[in-house]
Amino acid sequence: MNRAQLFRIHKYAGLTMAALLLVQALTGALLLYRGPAARWMDPSAMVSHGRAPLISPGAAVLQAERASPGFAVSRLFAPDADNATWLAEMRGGGGRTRYASIDPAGGRLLRAGTVWHFPVEAALQIHYRLMAGKPGMMIILLNALALLTMAATGLAYWWPKRGPISKHLSIRWSMAFRLVLRQAHRTLGVVMALLLAFMAVTGSLLIVPDLIEPSAPIVDRTPTDAAAIDRGLALAQSAFTESALRDFRLSTDRLTVNFHAPERNPRAVHRAIVTLSAPHIISATRAENNGALWMTILPLHTGNSFGVIGPILLMIVALGLLALCISGPIMWWQAKGLRRRTLARKQTA
Repeated sequence: MNRAQLFRIHKYAGLTMAALLLVQALTGALLLYRGPAARWMDPSAMVSHGRAPLISPGAAVLQAERASPGFAVSRLFAPDADNATWLAEMRGGGGRTRYASIDPAGGRLLRAGTVWHFPVEAALQIHYRLMAGKPGMMIILLNALALLTMAATGLAYWWPKRGPISKHLSIRWSMAFRLVLRQAHRTLGVVMALLLAFMAVTGSLLIVPDLIEPSAPIVDRTPTDAAAIDRGLALAQSAFTESALRDFRLSTDRLTVNFHAPERNPRAVHRAIVTLSAPHIISATRAENNGALWMTILPLHTGNSFGVIGPILLMIVALGLLALCISGPIMWWQAKGLRRRTLARKQTA
């Protein structure tokens, strides 16, 4: 493949996906600090304000469902910090979804509504599936493949045949803006190419298993019994006595409980599945025995595997991608305008 072909592939992939990549960069940057970002952006709904005694998870489920008649809690996220709230995800007829935040101190309902009432949750749904289920996930996968293609073709197009690499990455700031922008786009893209390819590959590996897995059927739940939920959680906790609750899913007569497992990695979970009626443990799987691909890939994609510096580095990558998504179309528009002006001069000559 010659350089002209590499350039065309890089250009058209970028122009096709620039807007979507820009959205991915913005939402991804926000999600790197999901909990703190939610509390900073929306303290009225995502920060605990009370000083009353803490409520139980079952009581939080009951409070969320009281605020949204016709909806049943399908998942409840535990507070991830001392001043955080319970966050309930609820399902209703026709696959409708609502969310509710509940203050763990006293159980006051802070907010209930669609995902658009919870900006960071909306960012998550946009980033992962464009609010469109599996069709949206397929588009996100194509977007990741386009990013991988652009990283590879851009690097191959730039690769110098002779001379020091630093010379081919330098930017001549004294030149015209159009040329400075072109050089800055080139240098930023080359420097970030491997990291962007890494993000594209890990993002694809997160999406593919969910794409090929059959969608779980939506089932009607019996009325919530807060005491039964709390008993089931206590039983699940007995399998992992030293682990903190991350979240749990509710189905007709089953509770699937995830506990934090930082001893494996920052995103890993121990999982216990218990029944609600005639409570007993169906299974208890430690994180190190769980072969789910996401448990290995997610902390890489979010940077948590690399300690404190990981999310900071990926924030820089997200901002860099944002700059590339803006500068690329501007360069194309400038080149198109230059060709028009050149053609006009030739016709009038």
